[in-house]
Amino acid sequence: MGEPVRAYGDPVLGAFDLDFFDGGRRRRTALGSGWGVRFEAVPPIRGFRWNKGDRSFAGWYYAVTTGGHVGYESWLERDRLILLDFAPEVVGIASQPFWLHWREEEEKRRHAPDYFVRLADGRARVVDVRAEDDVDERTAEAFAATERACSAVGWEFAHVGVPDPVFMANLRWLARYRHGRCGREADVVERLVNVFRQPHGLREGAEEAGDVLRVLPVLFHVLWAGTLRADLGGALLSSGTVVHTSASPAVGRQQGDRGHGLLRPRRDTLGEGSQMRRLSRPATVGVGDRVRFAGQVRAVLAVSARAVTLAQEDDSPREVPLAVLLGDESFEVLGSPVRMPLPPVSLLEALPEHAREKALWWEGHILEVLHGVGPNADEDAGPRPEYDPARHSLTARERAKATELTTAGYRVSVSTIGNFRRRYQAEGLLGLADRRPVRKKPEFGSVADAVVEAMRQAIKEGVDESTRTGTYIIWRTGEILREDGETAELPSQSTLYRLLAKLTYGKPVSATARNRRSRAHGAKTPFGQWTVFAPGEVVQIDSTPLDVLVRLDDGVVGKIELTGMVDVATRTVPAAVLRPTTKSVDASVLLARALTPEVMRPGWVDALRMSRSVLPYRRLLDIDERLEHAVAKPVIVPEMIVCDHGKVFISRNFKASCRFLEIDFQPTHKASPFQKGHVEKMLDSVGTLFAQFVAGYTGRSTDHRGRNLDKQPLWSLPELQELLDEWLVATWQHREHDGLRDPLHPGRSFTPNEKYAALIEACGYVPVALSAEDYVELLPSTWRAVNDYGIRIKRRTYDAPGLIRRQHSGIAEKKGLWEVHHDPYDISRIWVRNHHGDGEWIEATWKHLRHTPVPFGELAWDHAAQGLPKGTEAEIAEAAAALLTRAHAGPEQGEAGRPKKRMRREKQVAARAKATPTVPTPAPVTEPDPAPQPEAAEEETPLAKVIPLGLFDPLADPWKRS
Repeated sequence: MGEPVRAYGDPVLGAFDLDFFDGGRRRRTALGSGWGVRFEAVPPIRGFRWNKGDRSFAGWYYAVTTGGHVGYESWLERDRLILLDFAPEVVGIASQPFWLHWREEEEKRRHAPDYFVRLADGRARVVDVRAEDDVDERTAEAFAATERACSAVGWEFAHVGVPDPVFMANLRWLARYRHGRCGREADVVERLVNVFRQPHGLREGAEEAGDVLRVLPVLFHVLWAGTLRADLGGALLSSGTVVHTSASPAVGRQQGDRGHGLLRPRRDTLGEGSQMRRLSRPATVGVGDRVRFAGQVRAVLAVSARAVTLAQEDDSPREVPLAVLLGDESFEVLGSPVRMPLPPVSLLEALPEHAREKALWWEGHILEVLHGVGPNADEDAGPRPEYDPARHSLTARERAKATELTTAGYRVSVSTIGNFRRRYQAEGLLGLADRRPVRKKPEFGSVADAVVEAMRQAIKEGVDESTRTGTYIIWRTGEILREDGETAELPSQSTLYRLLAKLTYGKPVSATARNRRSRAHGAKTPFGQWTVFAPGEVVQIDSTPLDVLVRLDDGVVGKIELTGMVDVATRTVPAAVLRPTTKSVDASVLLARALTPEVMRPGWVDALRMSRSVLPYRRLLDIDERLEHAVAKPVIVPEMIVCDHGKVFISRNFKASCRFLEIDFQPTHKASPFQKGHVEKMLDSVGTLFAQFVAGYTGRSTDHRGRNLDKQPLWSLPELQELLDEWLVATWQHREHDGLRDPLHPGRSFTPNEKYAALIEACGYVPVALSAEDYVELLPSTWRAVNDYGIRIKRRTYDAPGLIRRQHSGIAEKKGLWEVHHDPYDISRIWVRNHHGDGEWIEATWKHLRHTPVPFGELAWDHAAQGLPKGTEAEIAEAAAALLTRAHAGPEQGEAGRPKKRMRREKQVAARAKATPTVPTPAPVTEPDPAPQPEAAEEETPLAKVIPLGLFDPLADPWKRS
């Protein structure tokens, strides 16, 4: 493996180059020299794109095969990832593993395959995913070249397209239960295997094995793992789907080749010579048609799904089977009857009243010409002699009508009568109406097309700029015409203003900049339907400023940010946190709060308990004992997180948190907030249903803001968080949601709790308990060297007796550095992963902690560092500590007895730093290291006690008194 190219006789090995990442470095080598690289472990060679308007969605799928995220560029690729993750022979998967370079007729070409797959027997397979309809000539050439390169080094190549829709739908459902936590109850697995030794219906067997809330997740997991089997390709999974063990007799088409998703589509089903391509669509037959059958022309009297009724010469109808009729050699459709068109009532209503009355007047005369009798004649009345169709021709009847109307005082010629008759037969009543009042006119009148396009460009230029009036748009239109060298003259000012009104109808240029941007960047195509059937299947997350003033520490008044998530299936809000500024750690802690039951707080009414709600409390409590004191809000375990491209959510820390919790990660397209409309609407609803009722409400903009809000009694940040938590339980979870309607009974809507209670019966419940160590895993991470003095982060030094100093961590890809997790809101300590041990955490404290007994965050540290840009670490620590001391002690008295003023920025930094709580932390790891050497006398002062900022601990006993 990895031998030079000259060792091989195949010239293809030297015709291709591989470009990939190896140990964090970009590397390019010949195919013959690089084919031995373990490409199933390399990172993607190119980044993913989320450009606005793209058809496909890129993201990361958590694969249990690899134990990490694997990227995809479309949901078709995601389906193939699920199939690869499902196949037992697959042991490794890498997305976009390398660029394959080659020359084709002096043209440089390159192609990045979608996946590199390693199989259990050591074979390698390169997979390209593309629907058959999307493979153009150039793509086919790239696939052919990739296949040549793969065959030269012994790799398999597979081009795969759209999988079977039924099989894929069932597999997507089972993929929700692919995680190991779903199958950890060994006793339930044993009972299921015993029950399904004889084939049973899915629901029947689950109920026999125990409570379906506990059993169903385990059942779906063992179906995914292959311990039990079912027909996944015949029909969608249902209560009656037959499930059995592999030793039981098969019923229907079974899972069989679990890796069948890598096979090519059958060529004989799509080729030009297939039977399907040779079939032609038969002629349509309708009532009233004249057809030739058995050599005779007959009229069609009736048509059903299996037979056609034909008229006979003796007027007795004959029913002919459809297969006999179409199989007759002489069969053909000779013609269809011409019927009068249905009157377009909506168009008639758009006409003026006098035009409609005149059309109805003409209809009576034309009907008399056609049939001899007017529409208002009695039932027994016969035609007048001059209009009798049996005695006079159509032309004679038209001549008679023209004479009659002329005698009555209407100047009508015979040709006019004929024209109206033909228009009536072709268009119905609308053909007799005078349509000049509603005649279509040019959309923009006589304005030149160049002027219209110039004004459109001027409007488009102002989408992201400040709001201007129509006068500027008209001036800019003239400038664009001159820049482009157009000779078209500008019309009058009034015409230009009318043109501007038409081009900006519904989106005026004088609207607010936010409103204008929102309308301009909205969806350009109809909204699709993202159907979800299980709690947690899709969870959307976002942040927004909350329009409420709060009183931070030291009396500082400021606004805060709300970060929340919503479950699309049930519209439950799993968690929502308020922070002065949102950081990636907040989003990660939000995930942790979503997995943790919300417990009753002192002062909350007893009706908010889960035991008093529609949720199946007793059955859930048997599965998850943490729900004993839980409130009436379900625990949502996210399967996929959907977010925008805010730096908080696209951060490495948040993606690492999703990977740690085995959550798929799906960013939306850039500048496309409508793609996560559920959380956008939820955050907006918090503003209208909650925030505006809170003291200190500011309104959504300065135009809606009242006076002297900072002088009103304002809530503190913890108090407002408490109010929000209670409101979510008491109001949101018990409020009927318009998006939660019964499709069979649209008039019936559900609350989030009711919807959850209905869906969980088909999905089951799997608790995910987090320990204090798990919270540390969710903190931001960095990689640092451990020196003699400890670890340095942002000019802060951390040390602990258990640190392994001046040694390689063993992580070659990180050049021997050590993984460090830190809390941006509490810089008093960090956690270092022991790569030489079992991965436990070693807690290291800041060496200047004894000078600053109160923990403070990076916001205060950075503010102090700005004031002393060249200061030492000790000086910055003293300055930051002094800032917080002043905030705690209150204003100092000056020489004149007046308080000493502080800068507004200092107040805000101090208040925000102290208002933000920290996260729970594990106990420090202690090791039997030798006792440290005694330090100088000035260092003998014992370490001050760290006072952690308050945060509700979801794992603590809420009834325990401190």
